Amino acid sequence: METWNGYHSEALAYYKTTVKAKEKGRPFGNLVYYNLIGLALEGFLTALITKDGDLPEHSSISSMLRMLKKKYEVPELFIEESRFYNKFMNFCSLEVLETLEPTDEEIDRMINFLAEVKEWTGLHLGLACETC
Repeated sequence: METWNGYHSEALAYYKTTVKAKEKGRPFGNLVYYNLIGLALEGFLTALITKDGDLPEHSSISSMLRMLKKKYEVPELFIEESRFYNKFMNFCSLEVLETLEPTDEEIDRMINFLAEVKEWTGLHLGLACETC
């Protein structure tokens, strides 16, 4: 199995867990959804980067999108949505910082972004929508 395929399969599992849990009445807290979305985003983007024979220079969503922009036409909406996603990120700090928890509506927005990234990367990976 090619390396990119493993990243994609893992991302797809995180994506399905997120979507199915939402459909089942949101049994998890929004920070769990936020982290699942982040893992799925990283996986889909890493799959496309590694398919091209590269490795991500940084693990941030914005950084990976900038890297992909060198080879692909990345939708401008992705840049805006990655900034929105990053708004909730808790960076390492010596100070104790309050965690900003996304609302249900903000999680829904992130899930929509994730679905768009899934479709876009699937297209560039040459996958049919059922498997992307």
